[in-house]
Amino acid sequence: MTKDFAIIPFNSGVIAEKYLISNILGGWDILGENDFKLLSSFKINRSTPLFNRLYESGFLVDEYNFNRLLEDYRNLNSNLFYDASLHIAVITTHCNLHCQYCQAHSTRPQHMSLKVARSIVQCIAERKNPYITLEFQGGEPTLNWDVLTFLTKNIRKLERGNKKIDITLVSNLVALNTEKIKFFKDFDVKVCASLDGPRNIHDKNRIFGSGKGTYDAVTRNIKKLRKQFKKPVNLLPTITKHSLGAFREIVDEYLKWGETSIALRPINNLGNACVNWGSLGYSADEFMAFYRNALEYILELNRKGIFLRERMAKVILQKIFNKEDPYYVDLMSPCGAGRGQIVYMPDGSCYPCDESRMLGEKMFKLGNILNKTYEGLVKRENLLHLLEASVLNLWDCTSVFSPWIGVCPVLNYAEQKNFVPKIHCSFIYKIHTLQVKYIFEKISKEGQDLEILKSWVNKKGG
Repeated sequence: MTKDFAIIPFNSGVIAEKYLISNILGGWDILGENDFKLLSSFKINRSTPLFNRLYESGFLVDEYNFNRLLEDYRNLNSNLFYDASLHIAVITTHCNLHCQYCQAHSTRPQHMSLKVARSIVQCIAERKNPYITLEFQGGEPTLNWDVLTFLTKNIRKLERGNKKIDITLVSNLVALNTEKIKFFKDFDVKVCASLDGPRNIHDKNRIFGSGKGTYDAVTRNIKKLRKQFKKPVNLLPTITKHSLGAFREIVDEYLKWGETSIALRPINNLGNACVNWGSLGYSADEFMAFYRNALEYILELNRKGIFLRERMAKVILQKIFNKEDPYYVDLMSPCGAGRGQIVYMPDGSCYPCDESRMLGEKMFKLGNILNKTYEGLVKRENLLHLLEASVLNLWDCTSVFSPWIGVCPVLNYAEQKNFVPKIHCSFIYKIHTLQVKYIFEKISKEGQDLEILKSWVNKKGG
């Protein structure tokens, strides 16, 4: 081993009276005060245990570990080396519900044509990414059944060699019948549906046009999917103001349905949610109080032998412990808009991400798949400006959490009407920062909770 080594630049922050340090390659460690002072003053002696520790955790580099650290960076940010993996087809903007927080509400519903669908198939066929997800969204996608079945059958034909394709349906489940469920089973279509908690919470958010709640209709089809066809359903709650005091009830509802994962998602102030924000919305701190309470309850259940993990925590833990890119576009820097995902609207118009199509402003539109190639769409100047606004180091270069979080320029624009964000006022950025901080608080205390969190991302299984 040579005597020459370098210290990789790092950021620091205080976590539970210790010092968390991190660098751009995804290296991190938690140090006591004396060790932190030695590192900060560059007084690292090669013959000490501290040198060995910092060398292994990726803060000290020489000719022997240089390639390993580069590989860590590549694994943590593998999205930078591929084209779009998530293709969202909004095959209709028509919906049979009138949810209080709907972000995709349309006053002029449209159905996608087979002509647009053929162009989407061609676009996906040309992608070099070995992992592709086609996601059906709406509106309610099952209301345009002909296009849904056309896309599914033709996308399945693209699977060859090492190319792996997932097809996912985001549905309210209300319009399902035996024929449709059998089709999903035959063509391996994954089904995602919203279940916001027990009846009293779900029925405040997700309603028919008449105002009647949808809990009975949704759960009836969940049972049908699971019991009659053995088809799993990925359930997702959206957290509104009605949810804040009911973290136990929401978690217990998911346990009742046999779920081993729950995604506690904050509401976005888009679409109908803007109109109803006074009755549905909350501050980032209010959401985090709910999130902490829910996570503590989930960890308590795990200590009792009841396995359940929270999805955002799992995504963050994958990045921290495994240095693994989970392709979660909201936590990329630059963000995954256009690069990691692309959205096809019913008329062929393309947007770089789901949030931008929900906001619907022309400045985000990339063009139309009927007359532009994917390469032509993603080389648009407006996308380059959008990605520039999503580079975290431009707005919070000293954040110790920067290897694991990102910036959503669309939500920041919707909130602040500016692409140059006041980042510490950003609702979603504050939530993501506090979520990562909470995880590191658990890591710093070690003990049983830390072992449970590690089991959530243990590649050998939890």
